[in-house]
Amino acid sequence: MAYETTFCATHRLTEDGRPIEPVHGHDWRVEAVAAGETLDRIGVVLDFEHLKKVLGEVASRFHYRDFNEHAAFAGQSPSAEAVARYFFKEVRNGLGEEGRLLRRVRVWEAPGCSATYAE
Repeated sequence: MAYETTFCATHRLTEDGRPIEPVHGHDWRVEAVAAGETLDRIGVVLDFEHLKKVLGEVASRFHYRDFNEHAAFAGQSPSAEAVARYFFKEVRNGLGEEGRLLRRVRVWEAPGCSATYAE
């Protein structure tokens, strides 16, 4: 099962803490995918509403903000790959025990431009 959401945010890639491109914005799209071998008492792997809530909370940290200004990206370039990794870890933690069901997170900066993180 999967859930996706969107948000608007800016970023710029950096190297050794120095900008290597101007600040620019994207309409980001994020998809979180969960899977399991069994279904729970109501016949689902994970409740869409639970995943929606957690993914929405993580996305709201960046809506109309700059990734470079967020503490989680201090000292690192907020590439799509780094954003996908951040979302994966935060969504997994936010799901609590059900975090073990999270398989991957994929983020799109723009149509045709995406990065996926999985553990």
